[in-house]
Amino acid sequence: MHIRNDYTDLIIAQFDEIRRNAHYALDERRRQVYDKCPEIKELDIMVARNSFDRAKRSILHDDPSALDGLDEENRSIAAEKEKLLVANGFPSDYLKLRYECDKCKDTGYVGNVPCSCFKKALSRLLLKDSNMMRLLETQNFDTFDASLFSDDPAEKDDTLGATPYKNILSVLAEAKQFVRDFDKKHGNILIYGQTGVGKTFISSCIAKALLDSSHSVLYHTASTLFGTLENKRFRNGDPDALSKEEAHIFECDLLIIDDLGSEFYTQFTASALFDVINERLLAGKSTIISTNLSFEEIIDSYSERTYSRIYKHYDMFKIIGTDLRTMP
Repeated sequence: MHIRNDYTDLIIAQFDEIRRNAHYALDERRRQVYDKCPEIKELDIMVARNSFDRAKRSILHDDPSALDGLDEENRSIAAEKEKLLVANGFPSDYLKLRYECDKCKDTGYVGNVPCSCFKKALSRLLLKDSNMMRLLETQNFDTFDASLFSDDPAEKDDTLGATPYKNILSVLAEAKQFVRDFDKKHGNILIYGQTGVGKTFISSCIAKALLDSSHSVLYHTASTLFGTLENKRFRNGDPDALSKEEAHIFECDLLIIDDLGSEFYTQFTASALFDVINERLLAGKSTIISTNLSFEEIIDSYSERTYSRIYKHYDMFKIIGTDLRTMP
């Protein structure tokens, strides 16, 4: 997880490939058009020659006026090309380069700032490195089987007033609403319950849906999250690489902290959790935390001020039932 320069190189290579493929596709479309409508090829040659001749005169004769009116002429020719395209059964924009991301033109950057598509690509690499991408293919809203949860009235939770089955249907509905409202509300979720009842599965469902809608998602177990931040604290490894890793923890659209309470507890982990929660709240970034801990245990382990942030700013999803991993 620390080889950030390698990740950056991989992402840049991906964008280079996307741009190359876009140019190959444009060349193929251009060949189709030229075969069917030679007039458009003649117009393209005209534009190229005219632009070259004017630029040459401007440079050789130090005459900036040689370029006067060139843009207007080219726009007029472009309009004529569009009419010819339509007349020959092609879309008017058939000879325009097509980008997967119009914001950065498939470069990964808007100015010097990483584009949202770059952050999404980084998320996918980080998730793949944590084996989460493989998990998302099998754990998502389409594969969730609510029938695994009991609807036996004897297993009804008195606090929730619902059986495990009725409760999980409610949790699923709220999770889907969280995804639908994600860009408007920037919400947060605490998923709590006993071991093996599907907390990570619900997190995976949300993560997959948001990745599919071009959001950046970062998954960490509590142990790996605090390990990363502690490495940064003590400057182990490559400081630049770790600073980028830390930046993604605070800047990604959704951070998932899985299995809070399973890590080795120290004063640092308590402080780091507060910093992550607080900074992401201030930045309007969403966080999902899953845990086996009770509210009282969260207060005892991570302080009342940390719990206060969670209580005030997080939706609480309690999942009940028996350990699904022990089912036949």
